[in-house]
Amino acid sequence: MSVGMPGTGIGGMFYLLSALATPLSEASRRMRRGAAEADAGGWRPVAGQTALAGGILAGMWATGWLLGVALHAAHSVGRLLAGPPPSNALRTAALLLSFGTLATVLLGVELLRLWFHRRPDERARAAEPIARPSRIVAVGAGRRRTRTFFALVLLEALAASHPRRATGQSGSPAAVALARADSAFAAGSTRTAARNYGAVLAADPDNSRAVFRLAQLSRGDPAVALQLFQRYVRLEPSDPWGYMAVGDVLARTGRYADALQWYDHALRLAPGERDAIVGRARVLARARRTDAAIAAYEQWLAAHPTDAEAWRELGRERTRAGLPAEAAQALERAQALAPDGATARRLAMAQVAAAPALAPQVSGSHDSDGNTTLRLGSAAELAASGPLRLGVAAGREQVSDGVTTTGLTDAALRATWHPRATLQVEAAAGATALDALSGASATVTPTGQLRARWRAPEGGPALDVRAQRTVLDASPRLVANRVTRTDLRGIFELPLAPALKLRGIGRTTALSDPTEQNHRTALGGVVAFAATPSVELSAQVHEIRYDHADTVGYFAPQRAQVVQAASYLEFETAGSALLAFDIGVGVQRVADWNSPAGPPPFAGPATVGSPAMGPWRRALSLYSLMVLPLAPGRDLKVELDLEDSPIASEGATPGGAQWRYASAAVSLRWALR
Repeated sequence: MSVGMPGTGIGGMFYLLSALATPLSEASRRMRRGAAEADAGGWRPVAGQTALAGGILAGMWATGWLLGVALHAAHSVGRLLAGPPPSNALRTAALLLSFGTLATVLLGVELLRLWFHRRPDERARAAEPIARPSRIVAVGAGRRRTRTFFALVLLEALAASHPRRATGQSGSPAAVALARADSAFAAGSTRTAARNYGAVLAADPDNSRAVFRLAQLSRGDPAVALQLFQRYVRLEPSDPWGYMAVGDVLARTGRYADALQWYDHALRLAPGERDAIVGRARVLARARRTDAAIAAYEQWLAAHPTDAEAWRELGRERTRAGLPAEAAQALERAQALAPDGATARRLAMAQVAAAPALAPQVSGSHDSDGNTTLRLGSAAELAASGPLRLGVAAGREQVSDGVTTTGLTDAALRATWHPRATLQVEAAAGATALDALSGASATVTPTGQLRARWRAPEGGPALDVRAQRTVLDASPRLVANRVTRTDLRGIFELPLAPALKLRGIGRTTALSDPTEQNHRTALGGVVAFAATPSVELSAQVHEIRYDHADTVGYFAPQRAQVVQAASYLEFETAGSALLAFDIGVGVQRVADWNSPAGPPPFAGPATVGSPAMGPWRRALSLYSLMVLPLAPGRDLKVELDLEDSPIASEGATPGGAQWRYASAAVSLRWALR
């Protein structure tokens, strides 16, 4: 048996078996012929064949081990891209390792050949003239073997570079379909890839790679993607990226609590994995659990301060939480680590929002009774410092009815506190000085406001409570009578469904002047439907009552009812302009104090009655807001308020006649940077 280079395929397998059996064959031959008759050099080719076979087996083992290491590394890198490692990378790694193994085998064969022939025995030297032609033939055969080896290597390379031929050696239809699917996936042919991955699963239902890829291709159908990702988790229960993929699909469908549970599973498998920690923070952000998302990002960045993407996302959440200064700090870190145009724009906006600013304002109003107002004022905001922001405001207002004109001056200190993303508190304290009029001396009235707004995360309940004390300045008569309004109102919102909300409104008001005090009570209910994220439709019912009639110039019917359909629209243009409209269309009716008593509104004693309600009249309203960016740090704000109803304001004409009102306000916010 001559020492030669083994072939590939089934021939190579027979060669390995025969080479490993060569020592047994040689021992049997020597036992039959006897040690004396046996050729003393017969063990050398046996040792060479056995060593070559052992080297090939060792090389195959080393190749398999290295492929396992490469697969594990590619698996980890590929999971960062939310998918199994690409097939081209595995084929390339397998080709390189196979080539290296064959080269190592060739080198070993050549070294063994040199070692066997470096000391020819005496018989070889004696027979050298006779054996010379055979040695020449042997050398030629060795060269042919070398050329044959390189030809085989090239054929292996060509076969490995072609997916069909590379997988065709295995003879498995699933392997062929998987290679075709991977190639189509890498080329971006999603339909072909999905069809081939489906063929893989038809032949091999437990092929986890095909399940994962098909789930990725099915993200347009969340229900199908969810089923496939959950199937992948059952096949690969130790892979944290499967749990993350399920969590992402659940988050996109609004099932945030379930999504967080799946991310918790992933974190138990990979506690320090970035995709698990940052992915969970993203689910919290999507669920509007802003405070929890901020805490998660901050915890990650404390240990990984060079993660630019996490800094950007932290800046976005801090902006949402009303913390512009902290948002600017996070975006600065992100921009320093990885400069980006979008990040630069967000950073500029955060810096503008956090900077001190001036806001001059002019406003005015006119109603159908001939009352007009004109106010000039200004506000100033100090630089934001954490959750607290301070400011001041002052203005001068003139009120006239065409005959009498009076004025008032107001000033106040303001504060806005944002302790949490779900809670905002606004406070103002100041005074309003009323000019002397018709024998009344100038007076100073304390004014102020306290407002707290809270909203539960994930679109939960919301509460808005406000206490306010102001001067009633709708007409010169009200100013001359020194009428003040102390108001306490609250709005509670309860979600009934993702797009359906129920609001309850309560308000109590004390109207005071130096001679008397009246109370106004209002209750209302609203059913609101969010048609789109920027459009809300609602149906509203309100009822208003006063304790007694008015004697100082404001409208105080005994009872009033309002039924209204309303819509709120809010849009933001590509140029960052904000447009908002609140439109109301309905009817209302009033019972004044001179109306005859009607039937009792509820079951009760016959003596208990209610005044007869007047006819239904139209009730129209429109409020619009426009915020127009003029330049970085300079925004123009325009507000318009229109009313056509008898009880739109306490300043309406007594008696319940139809009343119209219009007001407008223009302000310019100028950030000082």
